[in-house]
Amino acid sequence: MNYLAQHECCERLDQFSVIGINYHKADAATRGSFAVGSDSYMRATEIARALNLSDLIILSTCNRTEVYGLASPEILSGLLCAATQNRYAVFEEHAYKASGMEAVNHLFKVAAGLDSQIIGDYEILMQLKLATKQARENHLLGTLLDRLVNFALQSSKRIKTETKLSTGTVSVSYAAIEVIRERIPDLKGKRILLVGAGKFGQVVARNINEYFEGAEICVINRSPEKAQLLASTENIHWAPYESLRNHTNESDVIIVNTAAPDFTITPEMFTRGKSRLILDLSVPANVDPEVKNIQGNSLMDVDEISAILDSTLAMRQAEVPKANSILQETIYEFVEWHKMFLHRHFLKEVKSKLYELSRVDQEGDVLNELLENNMTEAKIQKAVNTLAVDLKSRSARGCQYINTLSHYLQIR
Repeated sequence: MNYLAQHECCERLDQFSVIGINYHKADAATRGSFAVGSDSYMRATEIARALNLSDLIILSTCNRTEVYGLASPEILSGLLCAATQNRYAVFEEHAYKASGMEAVNHLFKVAAGLDSQIIGDYEILMQLKLATKQARENHLLGTLLDRLVNFALQSSKRIKTETKLSTGTVSVSYAAIEVIRERIPDLKGKRILLVGAGKFGQVVARNINEYFEGAEICVINRSPEKAQLLASTENIHWAPYESLRNHTNESDVIIVNTAAPDFTITPEMFTRGKSRLILDLSVPANVDPEVKNIQGNSLMDVDEISAILDSTLAMRQAEVPKANSILQETIYEFVEWHKMFLHRHFLKEVKSKLYELSRVDQEGDVLNELLENNMTEAKIQKAVNTLAVDLKSRSARGCQYINTLSHYLQIR
């Protein structure tokens, strides 16, 4: 029987790879050039289909863009560069690549927040779920990759429950709140402008409401429906996008988080001289850096905001060994599942062959035949279960073991 030759080539873990670019080696501007928006995602799916790739997850956040799939790192790298219209040489300068168990380990660390710029940041968990959902909707999620992500998410939930890795609300959105509290202790009567009403904007709005009672908060978004919904949900004001210039000029605090490809906030918007704190949480940057040269303006980007949390991160670092232990336990569980995943066709054929052999010996009246059928089914299932357990323990010699059984049972 050529089971392994037929199935293992596309389903073995050494075919699983990840490539990406993140905050470890690339600044916000470089990360922004590789960010995958709606247009570049559609290009990526078209390229994937042209290459006959059936499994592809693209995770794009402010701190990383990663591509997971059942393909070589070189193919995935080329796909990302083509989709984002970047030169391969630029990507190579900042990229990281992994395959097999190294890639599996990386995915689990990302899902757990162990590879986040702010360690233990669980915003990545929702972002990974959304990326997986997007892959599923575009028919780019097979059984292996789906289960792999599922195990990674299970590991992340265990770590969150069983450790203090996520103690305290520490994330980029919360870091922004800390910056505001430090710079402007009393925000009562101050005007806060939130530009962007996406998922991240919702978190920021909720945090502002919680920590800055008495502040006047207004949200502006290109899509007025989203701005209205957020305003209604969080009990804040909203304004049409056309009024952005006026609100920018009048606000005391401006928090920008949009997915615009170009600068949303530019120097010419500021005509009134006053003290302003501007936080750009977008990647790529949505605030023109020249804005900080205007008297009274103080501008911080996402990297600068993240850096203020060093003291809090030291406290979380003590929980990393325990988190890694849970992570490795769940990876082991996934590997055990994967062994059975590889043998599923063989076990099905063995079960079918045993039923076939049992039918040859069954004779007699209807009652005896029914009784024998029930007993036979139980025995066959027990035999298959025992075989499954045995295959796990013989993983190093699994191919020889399967070939021997196949020859004995005359399975082709």
